[in-house]
Amino acid sequence: MRRGTGVQSISERLSELAAETPDRPAITELAAGGTYREITYRRLFEDVSALAGLFDSWNRDMDGDAVICHPASVSIESAKTILAALCAGVTVLPHAPLIDAEVLSSALSRAGLSGHLRSVRMPGAPETDQGPGATVRMTRWEHPAEGRRPHYLLATSGSTGIPKLVPFRNFGGYDPRAVPDVVFRTCKWQSGQKQLIVLPIYHIGTVAALIQGVLDRNQLFLANQLDPEEMLDAIADRRIEWLMLTPNYLRHLLPAAARRPERLNSLNGLLHTALPCPAPLKQAWLDLLGGERVFEMYGGTEGVGVTVISGSEWLAKPGSVGRGLLTDIRIGDAQGLERGEDGIGQIYLRRFGASARTHAATPWLRSTSDGFVSLGDMGWVDEDGYLYVFDRAANQTATASGVAWLGRLSLVLRTHPDILDAECIALTDDGQVDVGMLLVTRDPQAVPDLAELERFCATQAGGHGFPRIHLQVAEIPRSEIGKPDATAIRAIFSSAGSREARTPVTSPFEEEVPRGSTA
Repeated sequence: MRRGTGVQSISERLSELAAETPDRPAITELAAGGTYREITYRRLFEDVSALAGLFDSWNRDMDGDAVICHPASVSIESAKTILAALCAGVTVLPHAPLIDAEVLSSALSRAGLSGHLRSVRMPGAPETDQGPGATVRMTRWEHPAEGRRPHYLLATSGSTGIPKLVPFRNFGGYDPRAVPDVVFRTCKWQSGQKQLIVLPIYHIGTVAALIQGVLDRNQLFLANQLDPEEMLDAIADRRIEWLMLTPNYLRHLLPAAARRPERLNSLNGLLHTALPCPAPLKQAWLDLLGGERVFEMYGGTEGVGVTVISGSEWLAKPGSVGRGLLTDIRIGDAQGLERGEDGIGQIYLRRFGASARTHAATPWLRSTSDGFVSLGDMGWVDEDGYLYVFDRAANQTATASGVAWLGRLSLVLRTHPDILDAECIALTDDGQVDVGMLLVTRDPQAVPDLAELERFCATQAGGHGFPRIHLQVAEIPRSEIGKPDATAIRAIFSSAGSREARTPVTSPFEEEVPRGSTA
């Protein structure tokens, strides 16, 4: 421990936990069929220490420029790899296991790292083991990062092209004043709790929840591809107290949760994040858990700021994503200048203490000279300081029939009682842009009434128009956290062949949207 600060290294903290509660389970990995495996705090410290020694040796062989690229899964192996890299002081990039090799190489090159990756088998991994824990891929800094090396890198979703790599310099040590952080504390996190991790361990929220959970003496449970019934049984049987989900997970879990809501009795806090949540889905979960146990967080991988709203606040401010938490909010124009008129503008966030220099590592984001940064979303703030997100600016699409807001329309469609899932996307054919719509109906045999859907969207979205092209599918391609896979969606439309145009029954999309229209 460093004198006078109360701050320990990650290794010192793990050693302390192992000495105090050596046989207490640290991480339990739950698998289908009720099987599980677990690791105690003593074994976790031993394994992480050995792995950290290996990573340190590799780093010294590369003159301190090593970066470990790890295909992360919801597993004990991924948890150990990330913790070991932090202990060794080697930058680690946990990433989606199925990311295309060329895409990853391009992302690395753009971030100042070598795009050439060298695979190294982990100690003790059988040659037949091809799982994510069997190998890591090594690269190195080609253009040394300014100042000290980041402790870890995270990739943005890549929905607009090659993912960007965001550097993080937190979690270089354990500071009991900062763990858990203010967001988690606001969302009913309690030190020593039983915590379930479901989301992939390359998502910003999950990485933070994993590291802080271990350091805060929590008992972590990792849900490895459980179906809804198995996950809810695990929550009940293990008396889970805190977890983080996305709206896509909430949608899949809801039918089973509604059948036996008592399985959620142990929960103190459920935090959802990453994507907009349709209002009926949110209301259903508030009916199950109550407003004091459900929370929503809005932010981005780049960590430019965050808003939080409790379920009770949301009931008073339906559709809001909350107020800034140690974050200033500005509604501005494309240049970041604050809008004087009432209405929708570009959302800019600024963490307390941030400056223009703070965001030098994320040049792809629009920022201002006084430290505000936009994630590319449009919205407004009400008279009480609550933020409402309308859509991403990039989702504004000019078509022959007007201007379409694709994300907003998709969200509204998901609120229709006959629609289980929906996604709208821009399609280009011979220079003409049109909007395609994928629909998943609650009754797979039912044919959607498109005219009725169009009237519904016109009512819910303030008079906006409707896509001319639609396909009914069994499932919409999405990432593990629920973000739409644009490439796969376009391939579905392409393989469908003919496009049948239809005559709209409502007016085209309008440029301006009535403030207060919510999904």
